[in-house]
Amino acid sequence: MTIEEAFGIVVRRLRRERNLSQDKLSMSSCLDRKFISNIEGGKQQPSLVSIFALASALNTSASSIIYETEFILKINTPDRLRTEGSRIDWISSMEIMMNKINNSYQGSETILIVDDERQLREMLSDFLASYGYKVITAEDGQDALEKYKENGPIHLVVMDVVMPRKDGISCFKEIKKVNPRAKAVFMSGYRPDHLHAKEDFHLIQKPFSPVEMIKAIRSALESDSEPTFEA
Repeated sequence: MTIEEAFGIVVRRLRRERNLSQDKLSMSSCLDRKFISNIEGGKQQPSLVSIFALASALNTSASSIIYETEFILKINTPDRLRTEGSRIDWISSMEIMMNKINNSYQGSETILIVDDERQLREMLSDFLASYGYKVITAEDGQDALEKYKENGPIHLVVMDVVMPRKDGISCFKEIKKVNPRAKAVFMSGYRPDHLHAKEDFHLIQKPFSPVEMIKAIRSALESDSEPTFEA
């Protein structure tokens, strides 16, 4: 049995337990329908990003999916696993990465997540909550400004740049009027120089992995400076 086949068994079982079709799982995870089919058929090795997306859509944790995959492998291919020694393969790499995240990036601060894509808001909210953060969500810049004023203190704002009603940059400029020491991590497909940012600007470019996001968040929280923009 291969790692891909074992992972496919786990995803297929979870999907059926939750009475989800592949189409519904595709919509919930924002992953391509053919990708889901290949995953369940053991023909596709998932990335860490897709593992988190699937875990969120299946209402479980990424760690539990990884560990169950390893368990199935141990049962079905014990001789191969014993002869691999330290087993530097996909599963052990995922375990190392998960442990690194768990040990290094825990926090208790309050974070405001702002994005007009509901599924991304929910996935980020669940992900950050699993590491101890208190999370508030907003659907656009206007909603974010109102929630920033209503809920305090908020230690960090994580927001998309392009949103309806009020974009991320305009919103954060107004947040800075409320709290001059406010901190933010921006999500965008644009480079920092396109956003007219200066000083310590925290930008994570889409698409990003959960590891990249949690690193950017800790870096921003521990930074002494706040992002500013040209007029």
